[in-house]
Amino acid sequence: MIETNLALALGELIEEALQEYRLPTKTKDTLRPPVIFDGYLPPKRALDEDDFPFVIVRAEAGVSDRGKTEVTVAFIIGCYSTETDGYTYCMQIMEQIRRTICELPSQTLAKRYQLHFPITWNNVPNQPYPQWQLEMTTKWVFNTPQLGGF
Repeated sequence: MIETNLALALGELIEEALQEYRLPTKTKDTLRPPVIFDGYLPPKRALDEDDFPFVIVRAEAGVSDRGKTEVTVAFIIGCYSTETDGYTYCMQIMEQIRRTICELPSQTLAKRYQLHFPITWNNVPNQPYPQWQLEMTTKWVFNTPQLGGF
């Protein structure tokens, strides 16, 4: 549950940070902030509206030793644009997420999860026009829960 709670806390943090953004959707003249998803996009028929724009927050990998656990969390950013500038919408969202997590007091989320640098990002090489995607990767460290009775 600790890793799951990390992803959920990050989702809540960035949802608040992105609430003022208004990005294009497939519906002409409709703008909205990115929808935040935990883990993966829902099945296509599960939503009444288009997925784009979105941010997926996904705990992707981790490693634990006796003292600490390090978890890699990815932010998959998806935007929609019929123009060739669609990637810039993804970049703007990535920059806001990065700024938000870097501005956490002591780079610590929920008094438990410490951000470790570097933060990396990359544009998807073959963009599925008119849908655009970018992935940002972060690393978070926290104390490994200790087993009792030993």
